[in-house]
Amino acid sequence: MLLIDAEGNKRGVVPTADALREAEELGLDLVEVASTEQPPVCKIMDYGKMAYQAKKKKTHVKSATELKEISFSMKISGHDIETKLKQARQFVEKGHKLRFNLILRGRERAYADTQGMTQLRRLIELMRDVASVEQMSEHMMGNRLFAILAPNKVKPVKKEGGNSAPSASAKPAGSPEAATAAAPPATPPQQAPQ
Repeated sequence: MLLIDAEGNKRGVVPTADALREAEELGLDLVEVASTEQPPVCKIMDYGKMAYQAKKKKTHVKSATELKEISFSMKISGHDIETKLKQARQFVEKGHKLRFNLILRGRERAYADTQGMTQLRRLIELMRDVASVEQMSEHMMGNRLFAILAPNKVKPVKKEGGNSAPSASAKPAGSPEAATAAAPPATPPQQAPQ
């Protein structure tokens, strides 16, 4: 087998027994990292540490796109809406999906289809520039209405100034084409009825 030692140095072809003995002396494990190669590649390492780091990396990738939730009530003040939407924007800018919960209490439930949906649509409209609706409740579920928002795809931003070339349709200012392009279209003369 090809051996990579604990420092990451390639040692070449080494008998399996010698590699195992060396790993035991260092208090580490002999791990096969490329079984399909001929001869197979093995590395002296701490297997527990490698497994922990792989699990941690997998968890980090999973948490990078987790669903964040923000709840509102029907009687929420304008300032509280601003605060919660600021937090919602931060979640979306980090790439998270977002779930808005509009919680209805008591008599508010009777107006879920009218005032409740209007409030939920208003909240969604305030986020339209950074997120789009992926799913939205049409009726109350328990005591709430909800909407799931996903981040919009990022569009490249054009920089101001810079070396921008004039468009093909642009005409020089003094040219006759520019004068006719700037002039309003002539209206045809009105004919008298016969």
